[in-house]
Amino acid sequence: MTSLQTEFNKFNDAIRLGWDNEQAKLRERRDAVLDRLRERLDGPSFSHFNQGSYELRTGVKPVDGDYDIDVGLRFNTTKQEWTDPVALKQRVVEALSGYKVELRRPCVTVYYQRRNEPLYHVDLNVYVPAETDEMLHLAVGKVGDAGKLKEWRYTDPLALSKAIEARFADDDREQCRRAIRYLKRWKDLNFSLEGDAAPKGIGLTAAALQWFAPSKERDGVANRVHYDDLRALSGLVSTMLANASPRLVVKLPVSPGDDLFRRMNDEQMSVFRDKLQELDDGLRRALADTDENSASRALRRLLGEDFPEVSGSSTVRRAAGAIVSSGSAG
Repeated sequence: MTSLQTEFNKFNDAIRLGWDNEQAKLRERRDAVLDRLRERLDGPSFSHFNQGSYELRTGVKPVDGDYDIDVGLRFNTTKQEWTDPVALKQRVVEALSGYKVELRRPCVTVYYQRRNEPLYHVDLNVYVPAETDEMLHLAVGKVGDAGKLKEWRYTDPLALSKAIEARFADDDREQCRRAIRYLKRWKDLNFSLEGDAAPKGIGLTAAALQWFAPSKERDGVANRVHYDDLRALSGLVSTMLANASPRLVVKLPVSPGDDLFRRMNDEQMSVFRDKLQELDDGLRRALADTDENSASRALRRLLGEDFPEVSGSSTVRRAAGAIVSSGSAG
């Protein structure tokens, strides 16, 4: 059996959004949009908070170069004062004139691109406080929607973040986040980014919250814990697959408790399940492979070219390590 933890660590470093580079640029774009909104908004004041993968720290670099950040806007008003939730979202759109802005059913999306830079977009989610502590009402709907498609949806946008913090200890939580990043990169490589055919990142995150089990081993001599991301990822995928007959159902762990895969029709779910089966089979084979070179090549085919390929056979690597250890001892 193989572990390839060094290669998984490198893979994680290659695909994750870094706090000091990509996410710093996302913060800069977010702040520019929020400053414009505060200057020009004809409406109630608001505070903001990060949500989604930025808040969860599970973001991955986009394969298509389109970076995004989800921001919650908590307006100091009530749904009674804004019986039409779209009206408050329209005020946000009007305040951001000069940007390319799209009023979508779940949010207001602002597109931001400088010359010779990737495209960034900021999804602004409009909320007002609910009567219950920490719960909010999300403005859902867009211009032209029938009345039933417009609503103030009772929710907690930070529920997943709180749940992951509560369920896992520090290092176990970090392994869970790495597994989510691996699944997100796999998703981006295997599904169209448009429409409902692809599993949503929030669905994969909630699945990990429900079924992820850390894989680690304590080294009593060195008094440290060694994590095994390959085994942990394989276990998560196998459990997801076992619960995907006929459909994978993963509910948001807070009201309204929606199934996060509900928008995928039966045909799309079947494709997702088949691809999940291919991933499960590939991870199992890599886990059982005693040759790190062939295992790394198999994982590279599954997870993309950012996964590093091991040079030489395991036998050669172990021999080289023995020579280095012998030389160091002298």
